[in-house]
Amino acid sequence: MKKIFFLLIVASFTAMIFAQSSEKTIRQYGYWDNWFIQGQFGGQYTMSESQEYSSFSDKLSPTVALNIGKYFSPQVGMRAQFGGWKSKNNITGSQYDVKYLNGNIDALFNMTNIFVPYKEGRIFNLIGIFGVGYVHTFKDANVIVSSEYKPESHSLPATNSGSIRLGIQADFRLSDAWSLGVEVNGNLLRDDFNGQEKWGFNNDATFNLLAGLTYRFNKRGFTIVNAVDPLLIQSLNEQNNVLRSRLEEYKTRYEKKEIVPEYQITVEQTPAKSDTTLISVIVFRTGKVVVDTDQEFNLYNVAQYMKQYPKKKVTIASYTNTEASTADINLKVSEKRTAAVFMALTEKYEIPASRLIVVNYSSKQRPFNVNNVWNKISIYTSK
Repeated sequence: MKKIFFLLIVASFTAMIFAQSSEKTIRQYGYWDNWFIQGQFGGQYTMSESQEYSSFSDKLSPTVALNIGKYFSPQVGMRAQFGGWKSKNNITGSQYDVKYLNGNIDALFNMTNIFVPYKEGRIFNLIGIFGVGYVHTFKDANVIVSSEYKPESHSLPATNSGSIRLGIQADFRLSDAWSLGVEVNGNLLRDDFNGQEKWGFNNDATFNLLAGLTYRFNKRGFTIVNAVDPLLIQSLNEQNNVLRSRLEEYKTRYEKKEIVPEYQITVEQTPAKSDTTLISVIVFRTGKVVVDTDQEFNLYNVAQYMKQYPKKKVTIASYTNTEASTADINLKVSEKRTAAVFMALTEKYEIPASRLIVVNYSSKQRPFNVNNVWNKISIYTSK
């Protein structure tokens, strides 16, 4: 009977601690959340054959792009880009345009949210870009190209090739829905992108400077919430209900004189007796060895008890989840948990170390067979 009552108290307390954990996380979002559309306009510089025959400005041309994308978390997103226009190229002093269309799939990495804690409504975000694409150039019959350094007039063939992209974008928030972005990216292309091959370069490349507006659809942004494991809370609550039912059963049987009570519950407060028994619990999160802030009141109660009864000794017994890891790792976790509460009692509350008995059961024993998750605890006992 005493064990049932004690299990009920610990189970209720454990469920409360996990439900009120101060650890934060990002609320889960659905498939249609955090989508955006972005339009961009800017200039392009093409690096290809015969660079020495043209100036920097001669290789500049306009380009446009339309992006549709989604952020899966504050740190990571993806976009599909469709763009193109024309690329200016040169051969032995003659310029010609290559008209093209490109499609890209880009991974987006919000560097600001990766290195700084997420904050919704931040004015500036720096976004890294890595992607792959497909480029199609259109056939043109009125272009002067060259073979073996000798210019000649013939048609520019259509080409299809893949591309690799690296870039970075500075995003400036204008409102909840709109932002202004400035992007620089480089694209590595196949050597025949401009209709010429093997003319001093193994590949062609384009560099883009783009400015554009981004519109974020409804359910935009992310919300920070307390980290709660619904399955764990459900499991703890189910065990609470079982224990409550058993307690009610014992109470009913006692009222019907079917059993002799093993304990008494007194509502009125009575002065503490010298033989008062201490039972207190510290709950740890999985893999953690630091006493959480919301567990400090348990340390305080133990310290007050030991100050009230200066001749008593207290045993600190630490346990771990038997399925959490290997026996050696579980033992180390158990030892670190014991050390954490030992140091807190001796240094913060000035309890003599000689009055503390340390036991590390690790996963060799478990006080609760009802639910293995409950065993991530340190138990204080004194008689």
